[in-house]
Amino acid sequence: LNRGDILLPLMRELAEGSGESVSFYVRDGEVRVCLHRVDSTHSVRFHVHEGDVLPLHSGSGGRALLAFGGEPGDAFERIRTDFYCVSIGERERETAGISMPVFGVQQTLRGVITLAGPSSRIDAAFIEANLDRLFGCAIRATDALGGDSRALRHAQRAEQIRRGG
Repeated sequence: LNRGDILLPLMRELAEGSGESVSFYVRDGEVRVCLHRVDSTHSVRFHVHEGDVLPLHSGSGGRALLAFGGEPGDAFERIRTDFYCVSIGERERETAGISMPVFGVQQTLRGVITLAGPSSRIDAAFIEANLDRLFGCAIRATDALGGDSRALRHAQRAEQIRRGG
């Protein structure tokens, strides 16, 4: 099985459950590349295609890649602690996203899964309603790629407790 065979069914499930688009980004030097993409069914959506190159230093996907790639700084430390990164209107004013890492063998960062859409729909309520779904996707992807999902599971539980769940 290649990475896409593992990731795409999980990404489709996340897109169907959340109603928004899902991308999988990897770092390539000083940029990030969209390797896999599942579009939402909404007519108004954030358009990214497989193979698109995006900046590394803006947007939740880029900042999550930097954080889990070891980038120093308090903002990146916070992302590593929470295991997710939210970006609203950062890369493009009308878009928002939330990203989470996926690990493989020996806890190698394989990429990040990003749930994204128009900032009119990706708000605090959306994030709260879909964070567990995103954690589930990242955990299952990490397990399937040979990684250890315990740190993700721990972060998910900490987030549930923080939200009073």
